Amino acid sequence: MLFKVTHCRDDESRFSFCYSFGMAQERKSPQEKKQLEYTRDHFTYGNASHRAFPKVWRRKKAYVNRSFRRKSDDLFAQAKPGIGAEDAAAIGEGVTTARIARFHAEKRLYKSGTVSVGERIRHKLQRRKETVGRRPKNSAKYDRMAAAAVNTVTALEGNELKMVAHRMSRLCQRGDPIEFQRIQQSSDPIDQALKFFERIFRGSAPERLALRRSNALCKAWCDWIDVANRILQRDRRPFQTKAEEKLATEKKLKAMYRASRPTS
Repeated sequence: MLFKVTHCRDDESRFSFCYSFGMAQERKSPQEKKQLEYTRDHFTYGNASHRAFPKVWRRKKAYVNRSFRRKSDDLFAQAKPGIGAEDAAAIGEGVTTARIARFHAEKRLYKSGTVSVGERIRHKLQRRKETVGRRPKNSAKYDRMAAAAVNTVTALEGNELKMVAHRMSRLCQRGDPIEFQRIQQSSDPIDQALKFFERIFRGSAPERLALRRSNALCKAWCDWIDVANRILQRDRRPFQTKAEEKLATEKKLKAMYRASRPTS
C-alpha cells in the first residue's frame, strides 16, 4: 500500500491534509512495454505515406461532415429567422427520422490496411528478406532475355529475315501501333525478340546493360543491325529512284514553264 498526501481547501479557506490509500502501480520492463506496443498499437497504410495519413484522414472526415451539414441546411432551409411558431411547428412535422436518415452520406469511411505494429514489422522483415539479391536476379533474367533475342534473330534467313527487318523498322519509327500492341501480348520467340530490341531503341536501361555485359551478344547484335539496314536500303532503292525521277520531272517542268513566260 502507498500512503498518499494531497492538499485541499476546506470551508474555512484553510489548507488541510487529505489522506488516502492506493495500490502502487506495477512497473513494466522495457521488454513488456515493447510486447504491448506490438499487440495493442496499430498502423494504417491508407494507400499513401504513413506520415500524411492523419492529415488526409481528418480531411476525409471533414468532407463527409460538411456534406451532411449542407444537406441538413437544405432540409431546414425553410425555417428562416423570424418565422412564426405555427409555421415552425408545421415545418417540424415534416422532418421525420426516416427523412433525416436519407441525408446521411452513402459512402462510409473505412480505414483500409490497418494492422498491428507487430504484423507490420513482420511484413517489413519479410519484404526485406525477399529483396536480398534482387539486382543479381534481375540481371540474370535480362541476360537470358538478351541471349534468347539475339540467338532468335541471328538464326533467321531469307524472306523471314527480310520480314523481321521491316517489322523492326516500323516498330522503331512508331509507325505501327497495332504491331506494337500485338508483340506486347505475344509469346512467339520472334515477337519477344522484337519487343526486347524495341525497348533498346526506346532507351530502356536493363536491356541495354544486358547487351553490354556480354561482348559476344553485343557484337552479334551489331552485325545483325548492319544486315537489317542493308536489306532496308536495298528494298527502299526502287522507291527512292522513283521519287528522284519524280522530283527531276517536276524541276524540268518548272524550268520549261519559266522559259515559256513572256518577258516584259
